[in-house]
Amino acid sequence: MSNQLSEIVPPFCAINLFIYQISYTFLGVMFRIILSRGFALQAVLASTIIFMSLNTIFPLDSPLQTETTEYPFKLTIALEKYIYKLGERVDVTWILTNIGEENVTLYSSRDLVPDFIILDENLNHVFRYRSYMVEPLVILPYLSIAPRENITLVGTWQQIYDDLEIDFGVYPWVIKPKQVPPGTYYVFGIFESPTYGYIKLKTPLLRITIIG
Repeated sequence: MSNQLSEIVPPFCAINLFIYQISYTFLGVMFRIILSRGFALQAVLASTIIFMSLNTIFPLDSPLQTETTEYPFKLTIALEKYIYKLGERVDVTWILTNIGEENVTLYSSRDLVPDFIILDENLNHVFRYRSYMVEPLVILPYLSIAPRENITLVGTWQQIYDDLEIDFGVYPWVIKPKQVPPGTYYVFGIFESPTYGYIKLKTPLLRITIIG
């Protein structure tokens, strides 16, 4: 599992929480020292500065939003919430921002817009949004993004697997999507652009909890 996480999650993300725990512990120790022994206020100021510096260097992702960048793009995905009832639709907001200095143009059936993947708690593949989209056969420019502007699209995961199942209980037999069970799932956004040097962006993971 650690190898799979290293491929999906940027290296800093894996140690963010650990570093925050250290900074909080250090801050608490400083306060106890001051209260018990009357040390100078500079100790508190020092620990506060350390904590703020860690926040700048190793920012924690919001539980509802995460992003990654590769010039000239920034990819962001966001959720409305992270706890869903079984069978409830999960809307994933996909935002692609032009952080460059010139307009960028994306092409149909070449640049993958939008896309996200759902994994289970063991990081096994569950669902890919792109597999349910119909791609045009002709490559045409279809999106232009000005500097500091973005395109925002919303894709939906209906809590299903990519794999379909056959319902033998009716005749004629019906092929239908299979509902995932309650549990923990993860989503990450994807953007691939052969147009701009085969850029491949993957956001860090967002956690989704499905309750029965």
